[in-house]
Amino acid sequence: MPLQLDLRHYETVVAITELGTMTAAAELLHSSQSALSHRLAEAERRLGTPLFERGPRRRLLPTRAGLMIHQTASRALADLERSEQLLLNEKRTITATVRIAVGSYDCYHWFPGFLHDVRAHHPTIDLQLVVIDDQPSAHLASGSADLVIAPGTPEGIFETQPLFLDELVLCVAPRHRLAGRQSIEASDLADESFLTYNPRPAPGFEFDRFIGPAGSYPRTVTVVEQTNAIAELVAADAGVSILSRWALAPSIDAGRITEVRCGAAGLPLEWNALLRPNEPADSPARRIAEELAHHLDDFHLDAD
Repeated sequence: MPLQLDLRHYETVVAITELGTMTAAAELLHSSQSALSHRLAEAERRLGTPLFERGPRRRLLPTRAGLMIHQTASRALADLERSEQLLLNEKRTITATVRIAVGSYDCYHWFPGFLHDVRAHHPTIDLQLVVIDDQPSAHLASGSADLVIAPGTPEGIFETQPLFLDELVLCVAPRHRLAGRQSIEASDLADESFLTYNPRPAPGFEFDRFIGPAGSYPRTVTVVEQTNAIAELVAADAGVSILSRWALAPSIDAGRITEVRCGAAGLPLEWNALLRPNEPADSPARRIAEELAHHLDDFHLDAD
């Protein structure tokens, strides 16, 4: 059913109800008393009921119908005013959207600060955080992601831009028997329940570089696909894992998880920004990748 009243009718009812006189309402709405009287009469005619009645000192008092219209209209007008102000005060004109994802790890502690930087330095680019699986190349090709932050070098066809150097570390509960060690060897994991997010060993990670070459494997290996879930299990002393120090930084810094170096030299891990092949030099995705490298430089970890 179409509305019987338009915006000016609602403004009139609100103004008269709140100010009490036709004179004050007309002044507020920059209208004449005659025009406002005609508008009110038209509203009452369309609704088939009086909205005001005369009170003491010639004040206009809302009827039950008038109060109902006032309550609804005052809320709606306030919402409309806020929407207009947001649009009028919005200084950013969005010309591009960049969809950014994290490969392998479900870690997003970096995103709020980075979003702030993007809005400050690239106000015309809208940044969207998306969740992908372990196949970044396919998501870049389909357009479901424009930029992927990934540890190591995943399989696929893409352009790689280095971001920062991280380290794979053993993650254990603070009271775990290995928590006080400076470093561990693969043989130290022989009696441990090991948690991993990857159902098959990936080149460049712990099984390829640390556990496999030593020929000494954990007692059990359990696949838990979400790294956040692994972190919670480790914190509960339900297993150990070897994961990115940067990805688990919030839990490590909060003391919920303890990190231990893998081998005397550690296991350096480079994080990269993955882009589509032949990404234009000044594309929004490339500009965001450069901003990301600058932002994440604060997290740079040098291997000893």
